[in-house]
Amino acid sequence: MPVTTRSNLIVPEVLADAVAAAWPGKIALYGTEAVVESNTLPGGLRGTDTIKVPYFNVFGELSDITEGSSLTPQAISMVAETAQVQHSGALNEITAWAQIAAMYADPYTEITNQLIEAARRRFDKALIDSANATTPSSGQITVNRNTATISYDALVDAVMAFGDEISNASVVVFHSKVFSDVLKLKDTTGNPLVNWQNNTISIGPIALRYILSDRAPVITGAPNNYVTLLIKRGALALWYNRVPTVVRDYDIAKDSELFGVHVYFVAHRYGRLPGSSAPGVVRLITQ
Repeated sequence: MPVTTRSNLIVPEVLADAVAAAWPGKIALYGTEAVVESNTLPGGLRGTDTIKVPYFNVFGELSDITEGSSLTPQAISMVAETAQVQHSGALNEITAWAQIAAMYADPYTEITNQLIEAARRRFDKALIDSANATTPSSGQITVNRNTATISYDALVDAVMAFGDEISNASVVVFHSKVFSDVLKLKDTTGNPLVNWQNNTISIGPIALRYILSDRAPVITGAPNNYVTLLIKRGALALWYNRVPTVVRDYDIAKDSELFGVHVYFVAHRYGRLPGSSAPGVVRLITQ
């Protein structure tokens, strides 16, 4: 088993300060309004278990009544979709010698912080995968423009796939390659076709929060295709059993400590949002 030893740590004579490890690719969806988050996943569940993800249904339109007539009671019901529990984790080991050799920096804290960040990134990846998954197809629509780089018309087509529910759109996730192409879109006089301000993209009168992340899906090929995700508020659910915590255990035989984290969670794309006929996720595919 790989173990963190003195040779793995930076010596003070070479570098005065320990630098926290950098994680490639910014978090894309975790923590945004596109995700309904809950830490109430029932205990005792294990990876691959199937559970029901519930939400409220709507009772419909108001009824017109004539004088002397009565309304018929309608109940507010709940519906549920099935999802699979995922189990992820990581384990690190560090010797007492390694800690002594790194008195200028705390490897315990560093490993703990990295494990917590790894759990957050695992949640985020699962949410991206859920938004991008084409099976099942419910709750999602694909606008395929894979023969060319992104265009203003392609952006409009993707946004308008939400129909008259565009005001419920929450975020658009761009890969940096696509983001660069969008920045280059100009009219005949050289003015930008798309406006950007305070992490908001304006497509005509429509303003959306944008997120730039190279965790956005890439379909490898010749050439590659890139998936830009447009997601409505609350279209995704993240359900986990608790806030990820690190568990420590001491190995008396080695005089070392183990640091581990286990998370059980569900990342789910709703097949239909309550009171909505439009998809919750739009996939725009371009070169």
